[in-house]
Amino acid sequence: MNALGARWRALDGRARLAIAIGVPLAIYIVIGLVGGRGGVVRHRAPFGIVALGTVHGTVIALGAMGIILVYRANRFINFAHGALGSFVGVIAIGLVLQHGLSYWIALPAAVIVGAGLGALIEFAVIRRFQNSSRLVLTVATIGLAQLLGGFELLGSKAINFVSLVGGFDAPLNIHYRLDVHDFKGDELMIVAIVPAVIAALAWFLLKTDAGIGVRAAAENVDRALLLGIPVRRLSTYVWLIAGALASLTYMLQASFNGVKPGVASNGPTVLLPLLAAAVVARMESLPLAFGAGVGLGIMEEVVRWNSASKPSVVWVVYLIVIIGALLLQRGKLSRAQEGGGSSWSSTAIIKPIPTELRHLPEVRWGKAIILAVIGLAFLLVPHGWSASSQLLAGFSLVWAMIAVSLVVLTGWGGHISLGQFGIAGVSGMLAANLVANNNLDFFAVILVAGLMGAVVALIVGIPALRIRGLFLAVTTLGFAIALDNYFLNQNTFPQFIQTSVSRGLLWERFDLENNYDLYVVVLAFLTLSILASIGIRKSRSGRVLVATRDNQRAAESASVPTTITKLSGFLLAGTIAGVAGALQIMLIQGLSVGTFSPIDSITVFSTAVIGGLGSITGALIGVLLFKYLETLTWLGDLRLALNGAGLLVVLYLLPGGLGQLVFGLRDRVLRRIADRRGILVPSLVADKRDESGDHAADEVDLLRGALADSSSNGDGAKRERVGAAK
Repeated sequence: MNALGARWRALDGRARLAIAIGVPLAIYIVIGLVGGRGGVVRHRAPFGIVALGTVHGTVIALGAMGIILVYRANRFINFAHGALGSFVGVIAIGLVLQHGLSYWIALPAAVIVGAGLGALIEFAVIRRFQNSSRLVLTVATIGLAQLLGGFELLGSKAINFVSLVGGFDAPLNIHYRLDVHDFKGDELMIVAIVPAVIAALAWFLLKTDAGIGVRAAAENVDRALLLGIPVRRLSTYVWLIAGALASLTYMLQASFNGVKPGVASNGPTVLLPLLAAAVVARMESLPLAFGAGVGLGIMEEVVRWNSASKPSVVWVVYLIVIIGALLLQRGKLSRAQEGGGSSWSSTAIIKPIPTELRHLPEVRWGKAIILAVIGLAFLLVPHGWSASSQLLAGFSLVWAMIAVSLVVLTGWGGHISLGQFGIAGVSGMLAANLVANNNLDFFAVILVAGLMGAVVALIVGIPALRIRGLFLAVTTLGFAIALDNYFLNQNTFPQFIQTSVSRGLLWERFDLENNYDLYVVVLAFLTLSILASIGIRKSRSGRVLVATRDNQRAAESASVPTTITKLSGFLLAGTIAGVAGALQIMLIQGLSVGTFSPIDSITVFSTAVIGGLGSITGALIGVLLFKYLETLTWLGDLRLALNGAGLLVVLYLLPGGLGQLVFGLRDRVLRRIADRRGILVPSLVADKRDESGDHAADEVDLLRGALADSSSNGDGAKRERVGAAK
């Protein structure tokens, strides 16, 4: 057995791929032919369905190759890949359907425009972040995805293309029937185009100087620079190719996935199959990505064939594939990540009030007054609003609680989560059933929902012990999509999806049917979550959590239980998200697909980053500001684009988010108080030195203070020695 394994490892990668695909395929064909049409194999996986999955899988492989090319060139995951293709593809197909543009002109034009847009993005955006961590670059692509989604919405409305299209058929009147499926011109066109594109890509990477340079830079950027390889220009080439592949992928997928112009929530579901194939290929092997794409395409079509009444189960299978691939390939993936550690420690650090000033009356009273004014405003101002406005205010506070959980998990723990609303969704479903079936008290429902959120977060967090950094974001995104499309689907679990839920009584006494009363309860739980998070952050557990985020190896060498520390962060964040999910169910009084949409998880993450994930204050500012902008009807369809643009601007100009501006203003006030009191505060002096060029006076004051302390200590020691001699 060991000898067989050694011979397998000695084989060339292409040979192993050919064997891995060819042997199962040959066995399948032989068994299918022997068993005939009535056999189990042909019944569960007909030849026509497998062939259809193979065709669709080649398109998935194209998209995965684009993601892998960008990852190898820049070492971050491009979450804007699907949005780039969708933006160009929707506009092109809209021009064909609404304005009579020839499809044979639109298809190559879309590929060319996609290539140009990819190159423009690399030059105008990605290069601005070349000195940033890979995590920041990954988050920047989330902002790009939202920006492109906003442009898609504006562009589709500008050309009057706003209706959903179930399937877009290319004008190619060819039919061929294989077993149970009738292949049309669209699918036969894929068979003709995809092999040619893959051959051209292989020729570019293997035979041209630019392609060889791209491969060399992907292996070792520093060495490529020393050899004189123009890495920046080659990065532009990579993005140009990725943009072309993204647009071509969308145009070819339109025949079987349909076209959904301006539907932002469609973005994650378009991207997930491509990410799954890329992850299976370890984010580096293009041949393996092709095989993975074909395999996933076959899997998807076979699953849909056998579960026609519940096609959404395919998203669960994608989640299982992603988690399995990441866990099985953990060693190779983690080595790929070592070259660029990514955490929010690279962003601007929000410092607390200096200890020298913390106990001054004006500081203590000023802080108390500001908090009291803000608290009274949140409590009293909504009282005079309409019932619908009070309901919207309640939803805003739920989003604020999700933001607090993200601060704990991402800002302090360093784990990117794009599935916080998924955790909230599980707790929300449990809360809805407890109220509808057991008529449980409101407070008890909230407690049970919080515990459920902690359990779900723990389940998500266990893979995080092995799946680090950027790849955890892929896993949590898959979790959010699977939950929304399958588990919260009435067609799948009609007995658990409560479409109508009463709010019940709080402590069997207070009726919460009034929107303002429920708003006050949500505000109270938000306050509790903030206080609990701040308390833990100030404790040893919070300091250890941040230390583990910044340097896990150093924490382990100091005997810190890093595994327990990481899981404790997930538990706290999950508890807060679980409570938020139950409160959202009580606000909306029902549950359905879209109640906890994956796009909401991405949006709350991006708005929290805009505010500043390094602090609870900053995250709350970003999320609540975004929810306020939602109420401004004059913004119309600009909201999504503004959100994406705001994220990019904040990441570039304000690494600490909008909270950095607030805390900068606070430090200015503290500096004035220190000057008036004649107190020298080193941390404020350091900030001041960053803002001005002349620091001589501050340095002299620090030196005098140090010399004075040294002199007094020396005199005291001399007096002690003299006394001892006497």
